[in-house]
Amino acid sequence: MIVTRSDKEGKGQKGDKDKIRRPYSPFIAVISIFLVLFILIPIGMVFLFHLPWYLSFVYPFGIPIGTILIIFGIWSIYLGIKGLRLVYSTSGYKKGESLVTTGIYAYTRNPMYFGATIMIFGWFLIFPFTFILTSAILFLLLFYITAKSEEKQLIQRYGKKYLTYKRKVPFFVPYPK
Repeated sequence: MIVTRSDKEGKGQKGDKDKIRRPYSPFIAVISIFLVLFILIPIGMVFLFHLPWYLSFVYPFGIPIGTILIIFGIWSIYLGIKGLRLVYSTSGYKKGESLVTTGIYAYTRNPMYFGATIMIFGWFLIFPFTFILTSAILFLLLFYITAKSEEKQLIQRYGKKYLTYKRKVPFFVPYPK
Protein backbone atom coordinates (compact mmCIF):
# COMPACT_ATOMS: atom_id res chain seq x y z
CA MET A 1 0.00 0.00 0.00
CA ILE A 2 1.36 3.39 -0.99
CA VAL A 3 0.36 6.50 0.92
CA THR A 4 0.85 9.92 -0.64
CA ARG A 5 0.56 13.36 0.86
CA SER A 6 -2.23 15.56 -0.46
CA ASP A 7 0.08 18.52 -1.06
CA LYS A 8 2.16 16.47 -3.52
CA GLU A 9 -0.76 14.80 -5.26
CA GLY A 10 -0.88 15.11 -9.00
CA LYS A 11 2.61 16.59 -9.26
CA GLY A 12 3.99 16.37 -12.75
CA GLN A 13 0.69 15.48 -14.38
CA LYS A 14 -0.64 17.20 -17.46
CA GLY A 15 -2.97 20.10 -16.67
CA ASP A 16 -1.28 21.15 -13.41
CA LYS A 17 -1.17 24.74 -14.56
CA ASP A 18 -4.99 24.82 -14.53
CA LYS A 19 -5.02 23.66 -10.90
CA ILE A 20 -2.70 26.40 -9.63
CA ARG A 21 -4.62 28.66 -7.30
CA ARG A 22 -4.17 32.36 -7.93
CA PRO A 23 -5.10 34.15 -4.69
CA TYR A 24 -4.65 37.65 -6.12
CA SER A 25 -6.83 37.23 -9.22
CA PRO A 26 -10.00 38.80 -7.70
CA PHE A 27 -7.96 41.71 -6.33
CA ILE A 28 -6.32 42.33 -9.70
CA ALA A 29 -9.74 42.15 -11.38
CA VAL A 30 -11.21 44.74 -9.00
CA ILE A 31 -8.25 47.09 -9.50
CA SER A 32 -8.47 46.67 -13.28
CA ILE A 33 -12.20 47.43 -13.30
CA PHE A 34 -11.60 50.47 -11.07
CA LEU A 35 -8.87 51.79 -13.38
CA VAL A 36 -11.03 51.35 -16.48
CA LEU A 37 -14.27 52.74 -15.04
CA PHE A 38 -12.99 55.61 -12.97
CA ILE A 39 -9.75 56.69 -14.60
CA LEU A 40 -9.54 55.57 -18.23
CA ILE A 41 -13.18 56.23 -19.15
CA PRO A 42 -13.21 59.73 -17.58
CA ILE A 43 -9.91 60.60 -19.29
CA GLY A 44 -11.33 59.25 -22.55
CA MET A 45 -14.46 61.37 -22.11
CA VAL A 46 -12.30 64.47 -21.61
CA PHE A 47 -10.56 63.81 -24.92
CA LEU A 48 -13.71 62.68 -26.75
CA PHE A 49 -15.75 65.75 -25.85
CA HIS A 50 -12.76 68.14 -26.04
CA LEU A 51 -13.25 69.24 -22.45
CA PRO A 52 -10.59 71.34 -20.74
CA TRP A 53 -8.09 69.15 -18.90
CA TYR A 54 -7.83 71.50 -15.93
CA LEU A 55 -10.49 73.80 -14.50
CA SER A 56 -8.33 76.67 -13.28
CA PHE A 57 -11.19 78.79 -11.87
CA VAL A 58 -11.60 76.27 -9.03
CA TYR A 59 -7.97 76.10 -7.89
CA PRO A 60 -7.26 78.76 -5.28
CA PHE A 61 -10.67 78.63 -3.62
CA GLY A 62 -11.18 74.89 -3.81
CA ILE A 63 -8.39 73.78 -1.46
CA PRO A 64 -9.98 74.76 1.89
CA ILE A 65 -13.46 73.68 0.80
CA GLY A 66 -12.12 70.42 -0.64
CA THR A 67 -10.20 69.68 2.56
CA ILE A 68 -13.35 70.21 4.63
CA LEU A 69 -15.34 67.93 2.29
CA ILE A 70 -12.70 65.19 2.50
CA ILE A 71 -12.63 65.34 6.30
CA PHE A 72 -16.44 65.35 6.49
CA GLY A 73 -16.59 62.44 4.01
CA ILE A 74 -14.15 60.35 6.06
CA TRP A 75 -16.11 61.20 9.21
CA SER A 76 -19.38 60.19 7.57
CA ILE A 77 -17.93 56.86 6.38
CA TYR A 78 -16.51 56.20 9.86
CA LEU A 79 -19.85 56.90 11.54
CA GLY A 80 -21.63 54.70 9.00
CA ILE A 81 -19.32 51.76 9.67
CA LYS A 82 -19.49 52.33 13.42
CA GLY A 83 -23.29 52.56 13.25
CA LEU A 84 -23.55 49.13 11.64
CA ARG A 85 -22.09 47.68 14.84
CA LEU A 86 -19.74 45.31 13.09
CA VAL A 87 -18.26 42.84 15.55
CA TYR A 88 -15.04 40.99 14.79
CA SER A 89 -14.73 37.35 15.75
CA THR A 90 -12.40 34.53 14.73
CA SER A 91 -14.72 33.67 11.85
CA GLY A 92 -14.70 37.22 10.48
CA TYR A 93 -16.92 40.26 10.79
CA LYS A 94 -20.51 39.76 11.86
CA LYS A 95 -23.33 42.25 11.39
CA GLY A 96 -26.14 42.77 13.82
CA GLU A 97 -29.46 41.31 12.77
CA SER A 98 -31.58 44.38 13.46
CA LEU A 99 -32.23 47.40 11.26
CA VAL A 100 -29.97 50.29 12.25
CA THR A 101 -31.94 53.55 12.49
CA THR A 102 -29.91 55.48 15.07
CA GLY A 103 -26.78 57.60 14.93
CA ILE A 104 -25.94 58.87 11.45
CA TYR A 105 -28.54 56.46 10.05
CA ALA A 106 -31.20 58.70 11.58
CA TYR A 107 -30.17 61.44 9.10
CA THR A 108 -29.35 59.47 5.94
CA ARG A 109 -30.02 55.92 4.80
CA ASN A 110 -26.66 55.72 2.98
CA PRO A 111 -24.00 57.55 5.00
CA MET A 112 -21.04 55.66 3.54
CA TYR A 113 -22.03 56.35 -0.06
CA PHE A 114 -22.73 59.97 0.80
CA GLY A 115 -19.34 60.27 2.54
CA ALA A 116 -17.46 58.68 -0.35
CA THR A 117 -19.18 60.94 -2.87
CA ILE A 118 -18.42 64.18 -1.05
CA MET A 119 -14.88 62.98 -0.44
CA ILE A 120 -14.36 62.50 -4.21
CA PHE A 121 -15.85 65.94 -4.91
CA GLY A 122 -13.45 67.29 -2.26
CA TRP A 123 -10.53 65.76 -4.16
CA PHE A 124 -11.83 67.46 -7.30
CA LEU A 125 -11.82 70.83 -5.55
CA ILE A 126 -8.22 70.32 -4.43
CA PHE A 127 -7.06 68.90 -7.78
CA PRO A 128 -9.48 70.42 -10.31
CA PHE A 129 -8.92 68.02 -13.18
CA THR A 130 -11.93 67.36 -15.37
CA PHE A 131 -11.44 63.60 -15.26
CA ILE A 132 -11.78 63.65 -11.43
CA LEU A 133 -15.10 65.50 -11.77
CA THR A 134 -16.25 62.97 -14.37
CA SER A 135 -15.12 60.14 -12.13
CA ALA A 136 -17.03 61.64 -9.18
CA ILE A 137 -20.19 61.73 -11.28
CA LEU A 138 -19.67 58.08 -12.29
CA PHE A 139 -19.17 57.14 -8.62
CA LEU A 140 -22.39 58.97 -7.72
CA LEU A 141 -24.25 57.01 -10.39
CA LEU A 142 -22.74 53.71 -9.21
CA PHE A 143 -23.60 54.47 -5.57
CA TYR A 144 -27.18 55.35 -6.53
CA ILE A 145 -27.67 52.08 -8.44
CA THR A 146 -26.08 50.05 -5.63
CA ALA A 147 -28.13 51.76 -2.93
CA LYS A 148 -31.38 51.15 -4.83
CA SER A 149 -30.46 47.48 -5.16
CA GLU A 150 -29.66 47.24 -1.44
CA GLU A 151 -32.93 49.00 -0.66
CA LYS A 152 -34.90 46.24 -2.39
CA GLN A 153 -33.09 43.64 -0.27
CA LEU A 154 -33.81 45.61 2.91
CA ILE A 155 -37.50 45.85 2.04
CA GLN A 156 -37.61 42.08 1.57
CA ARG A 157 -35.76 41.48 4.83
CA TYR A 158 -37.40 44.04 7.16
CA GLY A 159 -40.67 44.81 5.34
CA LYS A 160 -42.91 47.43 6.94
CA LYS A 161 -40.26 48.47 9.46
CA TYR A 162 -37.90 49.53 6.65
CA LEU A 163 -40.67 51.25 4.68
CA THR A 164 -41.50 53.37 7.75
CA TYR A 165 -37.80 54.21 8.16
CA LYS A 166 -37.59 55.02 4.44
CA ARG A 167 -40.40 57.59 4.71
CA LYS A 168 -38.72 59.37 7.65
CA VAL A 169 -35.06 59.44 6.57
CA PRO A 170 -33.65 60.89 3.32
CA PHE A 171 -32.09 58.57 0.77
CA PHE A 172 -28.69 60.19 0.36
CA VAL A 173 -28.15 63.78 1.48
CA PRO A 174 -28.72 64.19 5.23
CA TYR A 175 -30.62 67.13 6.61
CA PRO A 176 -31.34 68.04 10.23
CA LYS A 177 -34.76 67.19 11.62
